[in-house]
Order: sequence, then structure tokens, then C-alpha cells
Amino acid sequence: MIKIEKEKLGLQDYFYIGYLYLIILGIVSDAIFYGIFGVSYLNYTTILDALISPISLLTNNWKISLFLGLIFWLMYLYFTNWMFKIYAYLRVKKWYQKIYNIEKWDKKYELLRKKKNLFPGLMFIFFLLFISMRTGMGLGMKQKYTNKEIIPNYTLIFKDNSKLDVRKIGQNSAYFFYFIPGEKVITATPIADNLKQIKLLEKKKK
Repeated sequence: MIKIEKEKLGLQDYFYIGYLYLIILGIVSDAIFYGIFGVSYLNYTTILDALISPISLLTNNWKISLFLGLIFWLMYLYFTNWMFKIYAYLRVKKWYQKIYNIEKWDKKYELLRKKKNLFPGLMFIFFLLFISMRTGMGLGMKQKYTNKEIIPNYTLIFKDNSKLDVRKIGQNSAYFFYFIPGEKVITATPIADNLKQIKLLEKKKK
């Protein structure tokens, strides 16, 4: 019998996979987030925007990065160590042996132990976590702006020198997404064609 060895992935292959992963993650998460506000985000984005979006969100929100990083680390520990320790502890218990076929589960856990590459599964779980987080952010933001007064946090200065105070929802390389106080729909303004300056408003002291 001839054994066929699996071709190992090189650095370039991992780079390409990571590139596609970030693009898909960015497109899906942003499409869901803006879709909650009734915006067809795919009409306003590019491949580069989709690639940068998850990285930008994580680098600009350290709390979110810390939370996702902690969850990912705990999942990694569980699937590579804790899961087997928990099973080893339970399998000797009489009540557990009555419920489960120990020989059958021993074989399953032995197969899992031999599978060293759990990274694809963990990345899929991270994908679900990230999508769920973005969905929660969108729903929470929509509920907040529906029930409360919209307070501007940016001033847009247009090329004709007119000014507009708005509430920023998001931004990519080509468009600035915002609420105009008093309105319940998002406005998307092309940055290069219309805007001269985007100024952050100072928070009013209470």
C-alpha cells in the first residue's frame, strides 16, 4: 500500500488563508452591523475596507480585544488540556459510567488527543464570537438611538465650508456614516468628494 503524505502548508499559504479569513470576517460582520440600521453596506465598501475593519475595531477597542482574547485563550486551554482532565476525572465516577459507554468515549477522546491542529475549529468559534459581538453592538446602538436623544460627537466641515454636527456610527476609506440629530436613518457621505475636515467634538462636562 502506498502512503500519501499530506502536503504541509507553507508560510505563504497561511498568509493567504489569514487574508481571506479577515476579508470574510470584515464583510459579514459589517454587513450585519450596518444592515441593522437598514444600510446595504456592500454598496459602500471595498476589499481593503473589509480586510482592515476587524483589525481596526480590535485595536481601537481594548476592552473588546481583551474580552475576545480571554475567551479565545480559555477555549484553547479547554480543547487542548482541560477537556481531557475533566473527562479523566469523570470517567472513574460510577454515576458517569452508568450514563455513558466509557469504552466508546475513551476511543473518541483518544482520537481528539491525537488531533494536534485545533486551530481551524478555534478560528471558526472566534468568527461566531466576533459576529455575535458586532450584532449585539448594532442592536444595542439602534435601541439607544431610537429611545434617546442623539447627541453629536463630530463636526463635519464640507468643501463649501458649511458645518454639520453629527453622531458618528462608523467610517471606512471612502464613506463616513452618521446620524443627524432629529433623524432616525443613517446618512453616508463620501469623504473625498464632500468633506474638508472631520472634527471630534469635546465632551461636555456635567
